Amino acid sequence: MDELRYRKDLFEGTAEYYDRFRPPYPDELIDDLRARVPLDATSRVLDLACGTGQIAFALAADVAEVLAVDQEAEMIELVAHKARRLGVANVHAIAATAEAVPLDGCFDLVSIGNAFHRLDRDAVAGRLAAHISDGGCVALLWSGPPWLGEPPWHRVLDETLTQWRDALGARDRVPEGWEEAIDRDPHEQVLRRAGFTYEGMFEFSAVERWTVESLVGFTYSTSFLNRAVLGRQAAAFEEELRGQLLACRPDGVFEQELSFMFELARRVA
Repeated sequence: MDELRYRKDLFEGTAEYYDRFRPPYPDELIDDLRARVPLDATSRVLDLACGTGQIAFALAADVAEVLAVDQEAEMIELVAHKARRLGVANVHAIAATAEAVPLDGCFDLVSIGNAFHRLDRDAVAGRLAAHISDGGCVALLWSGPPWLGEPPWHRVLDETLTQWRDALGARDRVPEGWEEAIDRDPHEQVLRRAGFTYEGMFEFSAVERWTVESLVGFTYSTSFLNRAVLGRQAAAFEEELRGQLLACRPDGVFEQELSFMFELARRVA
């Protein structure tokens, strides 16, 4: 299929919010990934579109090296700073696109978190097939957003974000119909075309207790309604969202069972 093209500035100014307010992948998910992709002190991991390193730092203690790659320079600066602060010497951060980053040798695991749909999937999967060790894997990780669900505050959050996107003319930041395009040509098919053996999708959940502050912070970590999009309207947005949410939950606590998933494909010679 013809891949949808995404803007390159979608996450400008989001690194701090992304690092602070994106819920981490549950320990159960990371443990299950480790069990399916045995990693040891000699293993190499490539974390593409790494964001602020949620996956990279979760796996760093298990392996020899994690190469963390993101096209956003501020994300990479934050990853490098975090590695120094935490004393994690084996996480190496590189600013580059997933399609063009120089790859040296083979990796035992390539992880891509909440991002494969934004990449040139066939080009990336094809490149990776030549740089994954025999038996090595590609893992696509993602989590559900806080506005999906039945409680009234989910609907209020979704409607408020939609209204602000429309008012700011921000709907074109994400290509129209991208979800339908992925449904027509799912990640599984892309990975199989590149020669990988698809092993399935594995689902987990974790309870998240949001506050108004953390829901605002999560919104500022998104591609579609971050501080760069809101500009001078940020204070007005926060005030309206706070009022709408507290009208639903005056105690200011918004509990949710959040979904997390990964798809796994293996290279078998």
